Amino acid sequence: MNERQIAQLETIKNKVRDILGGDPSGHADDHVERVALLAERFASECNEPVDLYEVLLTAWLHDVDDYKLVGKAQAEKLTNAVNSMAEAGVAADLRQAVLENIAAIGYSKRLNGKKPQRLAGQLVSDADMCDAIGAVGIERGLMYACHHGGRIFDPAVWPNIDLAAHEYDVSGNTHDTDGFINHFFEKLLKLKDLMLTEPGRIEARERQHVMVDFLRAYFREKNVPEWSEFLEGYLLDITKANDLQ
Repeated sequence: MNERQIAQLETIKNKVRDILGGDPSGHADDHVERVALLAERFASECNEPVDLYEVLLTAWLHDVDDYKLVGKAQAEKLTNAVNSMAEAGVAADLRQAVLENIAAIGYSKRLNGKKPQRLAGQLVSDADMCDAIGAVGIERGLMYACHHGGRIFDPAVWPNIDLAAHEYDVSGNTHDTDGFINHFFEKLLKLKDLMLTEPGRIEARERQHVMVDFLRAYFREKNVPEWSEFLEGYLLDITKANDLQ
């Protein structure tokens, strides 16, 4: 990147910290910074050429208009991303590319069949999903559940493993089975198979192991063998589904 781009990026970083710095739900600026660092690493490990500046702009701005934080109306307009890049003086063509990337990043969008088409967007999408899994993903999931007053674990409430996009909304508890542990089965354990790049796939496999080890220990210590059995069956079904692809 050149000096002008570095200065623009610093302006945007400060803007993002102002917007997200106080978020207590797991979407604060520390999450964004981790995504940016991971996306930069993925870009360096990728065999295809990619514009690093586009990657970093996309990473830093990918959550400033998250519907869970600003509502669906603003999320669709990407108001914060548009204003941040305009204020920083980012070139119009690059602004459009970044907005195209951001508009296609997110789990609910994948449920609706939407995914980034540009490599920069794919790298950031993978980095964003990787930050939702593994040890940090466990921490963020617990933070989100506690912040929204959701249940941690109720052995009598089984997850809806076929949760559809329309069953997510902007409220805290988004559906009847919502909860920290159920969230693993309804979303987190599925993310590994949604990676779009090889660096993302490698990282996601490592983080998947962390989550599975946690759940196995958790169910053992909670003395809920029926949930241990459910976990193993769930993992087997994922493996079978992948083998058929």
